[in-house]
Amino acid sequence: MPAETLKIGVSQCLVGDAVRYDGADKLNHAVVDRLGMHFELVPVCPEVEAGMGVPRETVQLESSESDLRMVGTSSGADYTDTMQGYAIERVDELSDAQLRGYVLKSRSPSCGLDVAVQGEGGSTSKGLFAAELIKALPGLPAVEETDLADEAKLQNFVERMFAYDRQMTFMSQPRSVGQLVMSHAQARLQLEAHSADAHDQVGRVFEQAGEVSYDELCEQYLASFMDSIATPVTRVAHMGVMKSVFTAIKADLEPTAQKEVARSLQEYRQSVVPLAVPVTLLRHYVRISEHPMFHMQTYLEPGPRELMLRTVH
Repeated sequence: MPAETLKIGVSQCLVGDAVRYDGADKLNHAVVDRLGMHFELVPVCPEVEAGMGVPRETVQLESSESDLRMVGTSSGADYTDTMQGYAIERVDELSDAQLRGYVLKSRSPSCGLDVAVQGEGGSTSKGLFAAELIKALPGLPAVEETDLADEAKLQNFVERMFAYDRQMTFMSQPRSVGQLVMSHAQARLQLEAHSADAHDQVGRVFEQAGEVSYDELCEQYLASFMDSIATPVTRVAHMGVMKSVFTAIKADLEPTAQKEVARSLQEYRQSVVPLAVPVTLLRHYVRISEHPMFHMQTYLEPGPRELMLRTVH
């Protein structure tokens, strides 16, 4: 699927719309300039759409026995039922929009992923809308806008969106367990880059084949897969995966090509060249090698090349 057709849900204030409680915005250039160049942004402001208006009083999350409430900081008005009712309906609509990621406003009592809860001694919780979003759309890549200031985390978010898109596209069509196993094999290097044993851990889902329905198996696989690639890949892990690819195709290469790849790997390890250099060389030589199993590996092609996903560790 081309990058421009993928949709990202985003807290509306982050695209520059004046929907904050004080009538201001929280324009985020990583969202608008980086993601907005390649993807379709779907702005959502839960508090405005739930009818709380602009301007409005600030709200906070409060602990009430075993319950979590959204309460006005000035009036003490309880907005919990309003927000939760809205969130259920809105997330149901968004599930039909085929979102492939979501950027949420940090610290927001509606949108945040790690929001302070008053009255619980420093505890935190997801905002009410964010909690419903993650519950209803398990596996959907979701980050706060503060994460996007880190280039590695931004690229990881985009990588996860394309991985999620591949999984959702695969699962939307009539398939078999065998085909899911083949798809899993194509993601082996990508998973191992995130964790050395991730491929095997995710693959353990297949032990349930025959005991659960195919749809349930797919749901378990999606959850395990997306959880496994949530952490950005380290330089050491990139080196390990690329060396394994090089070792497998080395015999197919001319001596000059072998030296070229080996030099690029050494220079990447020494931080002389960016990740894109050895990845581009390996992608080229894999294409002409006699090892077709590497041709479809998602590690080497995690998304459209114009997005330059393999540029930082």
